[in-house]
Amino acid sequence: MKTNHQNYLLVFLLFIPNFLLANAGSPMIWFSFLHLIWINFIIGTFESKLLVEKFNLQNRKWLIIAANYISMFAGYYFIAPYFSLLNGYQDFWGMKSRVGEYELGGFFTGFLCSFGATLIIEFTFYWLSLRIKQNGWKLLKPFFVVNLFTNIIMLAIYFVIVAFGAKWN
Repeated sequence: MKTNHQNYLLVFLLFIPNFLLANAGSPMIWFSFLHLIWINFIIGTFESKLLVEKFNLQNRKWLIIAANYISMFAGYYFIAPYFSLLNGYQDFWGMKSRVGEYELGGFFTGFLCSFGATLIIEFTFYWLSLRIKQNGWKLLKPFFVVNLFTNIIMLAIYFVIVAFGAKWN
């Protein structure tokens, strides 16, 4: 008998947001919070490891991780929405768009501008993290390869989140 009451309580709790119109945010918002809190740590650790294993560049991992947090915060919360807005789309985070209304043109404009900012912001941290400083292509190639790899993965994840309820404009 007790499980019946628990089932009714569960159903009631599941429907409360509908009655109160309590929207908890878009998938884009929630994934970006996860990205900001945990995924940046994973990305920074992975990038640091790649620099050591593939390019034999000893680095200070904590600086690579810090670079990811700072660039993601600046890129996704300020730069991407701003350039998406300049492209004519006001809802980068998908908070006001209904399914089928999210505009991929604004998303890609914001994301690409954010990627450019990421390269600029993270390069300083990358250079400071290197225990032995490099010059020229030996300095730039590992940075670009590692950043391009992780950014393509993140672009693909964000694209999957927004693509099914979006349109091209």
